[in-house]
Parts: sequence; C-alpha cells; structure tokens
Amino acid sequence: MQKAKLFTKDFMLDASISLCCSLNYFTLLINMVGFATVTFGATEAEAGLAAGLYVIGGLLSRVFLGKYIELVGRKRMLIIALVMALIMSCTYFFVSGTSLFVLFAIRLLHGVSYGLVSSCTGDIIAKILPAERRGEGLGYFYLSVTVAMAIGPFLGMEFGRYGDYNLVFSVGLVMYTLALLLAFFLNVPEETLDHAQAKDAHSFSLRNLFQFSAIPLALVSMVFYFSYSGVLSFISTYAETVDLVEVAMYFYLAVAAGTFISRLTTGKIYDTRGPNIIMLPAFVVFMVGMLMFANVDGAVMMYAAGFLMGYGVSIVYSICQAIVVSKSPAHRYGVTTSTFAAFTDLGTGLGPSLLGMIVAGYGFHDMYVICAGIAVVSLVMYMALHGARHGWRNESQSF
Repeated sequence: MQKAKLFTKDFMLDASISLCCSLNYFTLLINMVGFATVTFGATEAEAGLAAGLYVIGGLLSRVFLGKYIELVGRKRMLIIALVMALIMSCTYFFVSGTSLFVLFAIRLLHGVSYGLVSSCTGDIIAKILPAERRGEGLGYFYLSVTVAMAIGPFLGMEFGRYGDYNLVFSVGLVMYTLALLLAFFLNVPEETLDHAQAKDAHSFSLRNLFQFSAIPLALVSMVFYFSYSGVLSFISTYAETVDLVEVAMYFYLAVAAGTFISRLTTGKIYDTRGPNIIMLPAFVVFMVGMLMFANVDGAVMMYAAGFLMGYGVSIVYSICQAIVVSKSPAHRYGVTTSTFAAFTDLGTGLGPSLLGMIVAGYGFHDMYVICAGIAVVSLVMYMALHGARHGWRNESQSF
C-alpha cells in the first residue's frame, strides 16, 4: 500500500512560516536578558521577566484566541497574527528611550502575536498531515524549529555581543515580512462549523477555552520546559560565568544537531510502536545533558550537553503533541494545539523569572542541578498520567 504523501507544497509553506517566526524568537530570546540589563539596568529577575513575558503573552493568546482559529478561518487568522507580529517587531527600535515597563508591555504583546502564529501553523499542519503518519510528519515539521534553534541563537549572540541590538531587532522585520508573503500562497483546509460548534467557539466556558483531553500531557510538557527554560534564557550569562563565551556561540548548533537526529528517526517509531519506547530514553538523555551542563568545564562537555538536551527536548514536545492531537476531533485542532502549547508556554515563561531568583541566591551550578531534578518530576508525571497505561501502543490508531 502506498503511503500518504507528507511533503506537499502547503506542508513546506507552513514549515517555512514556522521557521521564520521561530528564528526571530530565538534571536530575540538569547539577547533579551542582556538588552534589559544594559539598556534599563534591570536585575537578573527583571531581565528574566522581560524574556519570559514573551512566552506569557503566547500563553494568553493560545488560551483566549486559539479557539477562534476554526471560526475565523485558519489562513485568515494566520495572516492577522503575522501582521500583528510584524507591527510589534517595529516597536523594539523605539523602546530604549522609554522605560522597563514599556519593554514589558512590548514583550507581552509580541508574545501574543507569536503565540497565535504558532497556534495557527500547528493547527494547519495537524489538518494537513495524514493521521497514520502524524508522528513522523510532526517530527519533520518541527525541523523548522530545529533549524531556527541552530541559526537564531548564533545570529543573536553574534549581533548582541557588540551591543548592536537594532541589528538583532531587524531580524524580526525581515522574518515576519517573509512569513506574511508566504502565508498568502497557502492552501489551507478549513472547517465548516455547524450552529452548535460556532456557538461553542464564541463561548468563554472552560470547556471551550481548553481541550481537556490535552491537559495531562500539557502539564508534563509545562514542567519539562520549565526545566529547559533555564538553558534558553541564561546561556549568555552562564557562558560568561564559566568563561566560555566563544564556545557558547555554537552551543545551539549542538542542540540543533541532537534535535535533527531525533526528529528524523523517532516519529516513525512512534507511529508503529507507541510513545514509551522513545519517550523514556528522551527524558533520561535530557537529564544527563542538564547535569553535564551544570558541571561544564570546556567546549566538548558543553557541546555534548547541548546535543543530549536537544535530542530529548525535540522528542518530548513533538510526541506529546502528536498524542493529544490524536485524541481530538478535527474541529477542535486549534483549541487542542493551543491548550498544549499554552501550558508549555507557561512553563517556559515562568522559568526565567523564578530560576533567576535561584541563580541570584545559589548560582548557576545549583540552578541547573535543580533543573535536572525538575525534569525527573516531568518523567514521573508522564508515566503516571499516560505512559503506564497507554504508552505501548500506536496512539493514532487507538483513539
């Protein structure tokens, strides 16, 4: 039997839009702590909040706007979100003469637009992919984030190391302009909602804001990404502490290499043998990478830690999302992907500010050891909430 096709024109367009927006996300994230500190004299906790508010904005948009994607139309909502993101990208050029609270507001609103864009691209890809190859397809789709994870931090550290933040901000203008142009060429399958479904989409009850079936694995992802946010937000500052600034410029290339390998191989395994056989090693590999990162003493150890963490992170996110989409009806894909990503955003957004306080009190080594422990908690949650009962079968065929 011939396999359903994955790499269609619309798949490639959607992945390219995701690449553009993710590239800007990583370029900005790697610089925001330094920008807030240098420009506004922010403390570690305040600078961490400036980084994390972007993700909190994404969370808010996923919770309150994700349910409108099918109602407004997937393509139309994507274009609206991209226009908003492009406008917010322009505001960074004028923030330096204002105050830290203005930066907080910009970060929050920019995060709202980015969260809506990523919800739309996730919803679109979930609809495009054949159900029997969803795990494999999502793995390939999120290679767009992998490439951005490799290029974005490198660009961000290269531009930001000389304090040229306007060059950093220009990445957003270029990327969102390109993404908006690509969006016009998308052919997106839309849902025709009946009266009851349209009425539900307008409702603000918890049942319509969230897809409850997605919450257990969304909580797992939230705790897991809380742990990983310590690496995302503090890599530049940590590199200075351990005197590995030049090495850290290429750290995310190692992360991307681990992510690339896992995304090419694990999706097919999930589709045929279920999640546990790849999820359990992913958690363990990530924890080992985090402990290595906490004790890094040179380039080889830093790159090895990045490779291991990248391998684990890519599996946990893409496989958990494949599972929750498999449990959802098609007209709720937008709410499902938004629910899952919102909880993940919550972990990523809370992490920088809370972990920043740990850094201030105990230092980076202890903070990263604690992050490894938090990853253990997420593994226990996964087994209790899903893996022990459902983790040894093909989810796409079971629900």
